[in-house]
Amino acid sequence: MHLHIRRAVASLFASSLALSGAIALAPAAGAVPALPAASCTVTPSADGTSVTISGEGFTAPRNLNDGESTEPLNVDANGNFLLKRFQKNVNYTVLAVKDSQNFTFVNCKVVQSPTSQQPSPSSSTGHHQPRHNR
Repeated sequence: MHLHIRRAVASLFASSLALSGAIALAPAAGAVPALPAASCTVTPSADGTSVTISGEGFTAPRNLNDGESTEPLNVDANGNFLLKRFQKNVNYTVLAVKDSQNFTFVNCKVVQSPTSQQPSPSSSTGHHQPRHNR
């Protein structure tokens, strides 16, 4: 009889764990969908005298930090911003102003502008005549 009680307790414990795991993994009714990730990019100009900094997915208010100073960002109603800085620095971080904001800090990624890419080597269009030694 002691063996039957032991099996019943083990079975009850196992089914309890399985049920609690299923409940924990099930999505909550009326759950808020995940927020899209905020992103920030820094695009150096072709001549190297300025950078364009753009971002999306942010909630206002936000600050922009360049490692030396912090300035307020003008984030629009859609969560976007765009600004140009006349400096060569490409290291920027977008900072939350309030502790309750998502994406407390986002490091901006550097991307190359379409016009600043190195041109691919082009082949000569002229015909090359082989040299004959006489």
